[in-house]
Amino acid sequence: MNKTLLLLAGGLALAALLPAPAAAQFGSRAEEQAFDYDPGAEAAEKVQRSSTEVTFEDAEMINHPIYGTIVLSKYRWRSWVTRALYLTLINIALLAIILAMPRNQEANIILGYTLCGVSMSISFWTFLCAVLIFMLKAAAWTYVLPVALGLGAAGYLILMRIKKSDVSLSELKESFQKMNKASTEDPRLTSVPGTPGDWPGDDFLR
Repeated sequence: MNKTLLLLAGGLALAALLPAPAAAQFGSRAEEQAFDYDPGAEAAEKVQRSSTEVTFEDAEMINHPIYGTIVLSKYRWRSWVTRALYLTLINIALLAIILAMPRNQEANIILGYTLCGVSMSISFWTFLCAVLIFMLKAAAWTYVLPVALGLGAAGYLILMRIKKSDVSLSELKESFQKMNKASTEDPRLTSVPGTPGDWPGDDFLR
């Protein structure tokens, strides 16, 4: 039984390996068994491959001695304008937060100093964006630079206001400390004008 099954399996495997005509072409004529497809002149005009054309009109090509040919966009200055815009919006938000903060506590004044430093740094970054746009020979630096300088000046004025509030708060603290010291001082130790010889009756050094 096992031998019969083995022979049957071997026969099927051998039949699968032998060449056989395709079922789709079985019984058809030889001229009908060609795979060449000719759509005709009319269909060939409709079925045309679309071509892709690449131009470098908006690009600047640099022949670098080490890195070879480098292709740079002529409009890359727009990315720096976008960066300057984002920095400007962040800077305006920071200045608004600083102006809205109360200055009657020392912690708020310290936080105001910190945010003013951040604002001045962002103004400097915006100024660098204007410099890079100028180096790329784009006219956009003419409105990025004034914005950077204006925000820097606004940050400096706010910093001076915080410093003035800091000085006023320090003076107020010193006055309160003096008042507290005067109220807790022993009245018997209060100094009086005059010299020891002015009160002979009260002078104990006799």
